[in-house]
Amino acid sequence: MASDPGIELKALLAQMSGFPIGDKDYVSYFINDSGERVIFVQKRGEKSGTLLHSDMDWEPKPVNGPTTTMADMATPEQKEALAKVNPGGGLFSTPMCGGVILDRAEAKWLDACYSASEPLRSVN
Repeated sequence: MASDPGIELKALLAQMSGFPIGDKDYVSYFINDSGERVIFVQKRGEKSGTLLHSDMDWEPKPVNGPTTTMADMATPEQKEALAKVNPGGGLFSTPMCGGVILDRAEAKWLDACYSASEPLRSVN
């Protein structure tokens, strides 16, 4: 019987990141324009997914919804400080997820992963 390339890829990504990835997990892999590697994992029945980023030493970060922005996550004091260092407000629209700053391509990819894996969050 021929080997399953999907299972082999999941095993390779688990080895690369040090994060356990099962055969039935939803997994997506992305390389950004800086060459950094990013992995999204959604385990069956778990309410949140996991973001793994090579630039953060593969530290798992929870994904509990679509990406947000710095403006969504900042306290009023942080917004005031951001406004002082960035008068045009560009930092306010910077995408984030689980406290991680993302570039726009990563945010779009992550939102697609979260949406595509939604059925697995309700499976037991």
